[in-house]
Amino acid sequence: MLENTAYKLKHGLGLTVAYFGGSITEGAGASSYASSWAGLTTAWLRERFPACAIRPVQAAIGGTDSTLGVHRCERDVCEAEPDLVFYEFAVNDSGMDFLTAVKNTEACFRKIRTANPAAEIVTVYTTTKYLSDRMAAGWVQPAKTAHGAVSFRYGIPQIDIGEALRHRVLAEGSPRADEADWLRYTTDTVHPNDAGYAICADVIRESLGRWIDGAEPLDGLRTYELPSPLVPEEESHMRARIVDCREAAADKCWTLKEESLCGRYPRYLACGEPGGELTFRFMGRQVGLYWMMAKDSGDAFCSVDGGNAFSVRSWDHYCKSFNRANAACVIRDLPEGEHTLRLWVSADKAEESEGHMLRIGAFLVL
Repeated sequence: MLENTAYKLKHGLGLTVAYFGGSITEGAGASSYASSWAGLTTAWLRERFPACAIRPVQAAIGGTDSTLGVHRCERDVCEAEPDLVFYEFAVNDSGMDFLTAVKNTEACFRKIRTANPAAEIVTVYTTTKYLSDRMAAGWVQPAKTAHGAVSFRYGIPQIDIGEALRHRVLAEGSPRADEADWLRYTTDTVHPNDAGYAICADVIRESLGRWIDGAEPLDGLRTYELPSPLVPEEESHMRARIVDCREAAADKCWTLKEESLCGRYPRYLACGEPGGELTFRFMGRQVGLYWMMAKDSGDAFCSVDGGNAFSVRSWDHYCKSFNRANAACVIRDLPEGEHTLRLWVSADKAEESEGHMLRIGAFLVL
């Protein structure tokens, strides 16, 4: 297991490690990124293999699930040419149905292995108090089961750092592990604090150490052959992609900003004037928006192929505290073919929003 990773580490050939997931992989709740499980894992690899250059790639975005992940996989992960990828969407996929989670996860794995047949992947599971309480009551998380099924199919090892954290909370807490017990190891019952991340990193290090030490010696990197897909081609999410905002036709109310969209995308179209309109033509069966959610974000009215207009909101209560890149599905289950999205800034907005701004970095097309 992880024979290629072991080969590169032991021969000092350099190792690029991508951390692909949500806020817990991004390090939310840690005093610094160095104290997150990803930061601690990178530090351990460097300490254990000082002769091998370790290059980390932070490809996690808080508050996003594998649906955005499968669209941005090529850009944020594959283009970095990683040797080892940690895949973590267990918490943010928790409300997702089983089949969608299978489609997203399989497409991500196939994209990574198509770009680099020698790449190795580790599936990571995290948890929260809410999810832990539900599972203790007998609930089975469909998305976690889906991640596991796809990982098994592709021979990908799995590490459950969430279960290790839950066991520590239960071992040291009250019989029912209430909020106070969880707050010993998390900042908000969701995101670990430094002590919680240390528990998670210990599990990662123990598993990696065992797999690397026990890896079969190689004479060179092995190539992983892709098995036949679980999802038929016509239903696959392999075609999920990001299309730059410059492909849209926008009226004069919109301005192209060649600046970062919360550090996640290099540019965006911006408009805060109700009625400001753009159109986007695409080939596929669904479309979404990769945009900024900010304290002054507003609502978008959308119509596809001349159909009835409907509203999509780019504001939620988290916007009062920070701006972030996020995704929204506009429409799915269209007939395969060419479609036209018409979008304009609505005069409506969330009551607490400070404006009507829309900032669109790209379109998510499948």
